[in-house]
Amino acid sequence: MNVLSLLSASQNFIDFAVEKIGSVNLNWIGKLISWLFDIFSGVSGGVIIGVVVFTLCLKTIVLPLDIYSKVKTKKQSLIMEKMRPQMEKLQKQYANDKTMYSQKVMELQKQNGYSPLGACLPMIVSLVIFIVVMGAFSTYSNYAIITTYNHMVDAYNQSVEVYVQTSAEDTDKKHFLVGENGSYKVIFDNFTEYYCSEKKLSDEEKTKFLNEFNDKNEAGKFKVVSEFVRVNAQRAAANFYYENNKVNRFGWIGNVWYPDSMLNKVVPDYSKFKSSISRASNGSDIASYEESYNEVTYFLRNVDPENPDITAKKLPGKTYNGYFVLIVLSIGLMFLQQFIMSRSQKAANELSSVDGSAAKTTKWMMVMMPIIFGAVSFMYSAAFSTYMIISTVYGLVSTLIINKIVAVTFEKKGDDYLNKNKKPITRKRLK
Repeated sequence: MNVLSLLSASQNFIDFAVEKIGSVNLNWIGKLISWLFDIFSGVSGGVIIGVVVFTLCLKTIVLPLDIYSKVKTKKQSLIMEKMRPQMEKLQKQYANDKTMYSQKVMELQKQNGYSPLGACLPMIVSLVIFIVVMGAFSTYSNYAIITTYNHMVDAYNQSVEVYVQTSAEDTDKKHFLVGENGSYKVIFDNFTEYYCSEKKLSDEEKTKFLNEFNDKNEAGKFKVVSEFVRVNAQRAAANFYYENNKVNRFGWIGNVWYPDSMLNKVVPDYSKFKSSISRASNGSDIASYEESYNEVTYFLRNVDPENPDITAKKLPGKTYNGYFVLIVLSIGLMFLQQFIMSRSQKAANELSSVDGSAAKTTKWMMVMMPIIFGAVSFMYSAAFSTYMIISTVYGLVSTLIINKIVAVTFEKKGDDYLNKNKKPITRKRLK
């Protein structure tokens, strides 16, 4: 609501009303995430706790698919290792004939029940889930950022409304921004009386203030009144942020809805804020909100609310939002995951191609996947980076456990465990 719509006589000098930004629509996943975060809204670092719970629940739901995929992958790796002598013989025999080598390998794989595509479907499902969740987190990040800003707008405007007289019967001097039938003299008289009372000025201080105020022309008096209202409104917006942002803080991260990066501030300037909400603006001209944004976040970027006359050294608008910790963790854990996968599929990587090109591809994946994960962590919120890290750790632990179980089962049951899908050798009868 525009504060100016409440005023009449004061419209000429209260020119700093601020505007809300349209809300972001959440899909059912976003609403589920919102519901989960609301449960922990009263806890410091509640968002990260919600992310951890969400990730563990999601990974547990899709665990049967993961188990199937990992068991299938490990079994295929064991089958490939069993075929190694024959595969190596074929590599030497058809070293110069890739086509014939591929044909013979397919025959050998079919004979031994090896299916390289057996574990693909669950992996595709997992990839789709990852993409969907990434989109949901991105949308919710915008939703959370805009919601916080809009609440600060409310706090700012409500602070201004405190001084507005809404009825002719209201004689409270605090409501010095009088209504339609007021006059500038009434505004100034009410303001000076309220100001002296609010600041608890001594008689000497009161006399000095009134003399200085009355010596000003009308424009100068307007400026004093408007600055008083403005500063209190800016302070109210900042106080709301400080009182309600604990749920979005976690350790070294000031705001989990921005990346864990020294290139981001806890409360960014408008260019960063604009880029964060551009995809959720529904085509509106978000550049028009710059003046409002700068007004609402002024104290967070420039002044300590407790000491409004002193520029603070550590403000959300001047403090790094993070130190790349989650980005480094994402890269390191993904590299570890790729390393473990390459080790468990060593035979397949070395023998699936006659010239060992599959092994080279795997090495490239060990480099590319961590870089991709690092880039995603760099561009997306710290909340989503946390999701990726917990998901990767969950996947690593489950992979190690499943691989161990399959290996032990193979040692106990031997070839019978691997030969369930083995095709019988059939020969055509000669006529």
